[in-house]
Amino acid sequence: MNTFLALNTPPAGPFTGELWESNRSFTDEIIYHPFCKGMSDGTLPADAFRHYLAQDLLYIEQDARAFAITAGRATTYEAFSFFMDMARDGLEIERNLHRDLLPFFGVERPDKMSRICRGYTTFLLDTALKTSYPESVAALLPCFWVYRETGLKIRKDAVKKNPFQKWLETYSDEAYGRYVEQFIQIAEELLFGATLTMRKKMHYAFRRSCEFEKAFFSEALNIKKDKEKKTGQLF
Repeated sequence: MNTFLALNTPPAGPFTGELWESNRSFTDEIIYHPFCKGMSDGTLPADAFRHYLAQDLLYIEQDARAFAITAGRATTYEAFSFFMDMARDGLEIERNLHRDLLPFFGVERPDKMSRICRGYTTFLLDTALKTSYPESVAALLPCFWVYRETGLKIRKDAVKKNPFQKWLETYSDEAYGRYVEQFIQIAEELLFGATLTMRKKMHYAFRRSCEFEKAFFSEALNIKKDKEKKTGQLF
């Protein structure tokens, strides 16, 4: 039985298939997260979405830096070109999204990162700078692959006149999907040529980013509670 038939953007081969399957508990928790359900049926509290948008504004800038660093470490020209495109085009896709949503929801650029956003971006930049190129690729992949699946799932189930329609359209767009497919193919090739030890490291990086992705949504739903928490370790 093919367990990936339900995926709109399936693995590029057995190794990315194993990557997704070994982390399915995390990816499912993101795709079916209460935050995403709230976007789908239009019941997500506006304050939660505002917090998410404000922190996403800061997140994408650091994400673009991580892509640029990763591009510089790429081992093929094709991968170098792709990650440079992602550093530029990925940032532009998000900026276009924010250009519409920020004024609509009355969101301004925040003064500082939240605990989760800071933890996630620090992890991505540290992975890009201090670990291996394959690990950085694996760490950057969940934001795109999981968001693609989430966007398509939400759009399929979304109510009419959805206030979050622009978000759904962005991540379910065909052009965005093509970027994700290329990204998965690069990861497949890296996993194929990696040692068992390196594959384990790539799986860890992918899983860690999935944990942060889930925490990003959870934080937005619990912003009042989170403000009362003392600063400390993320998990």
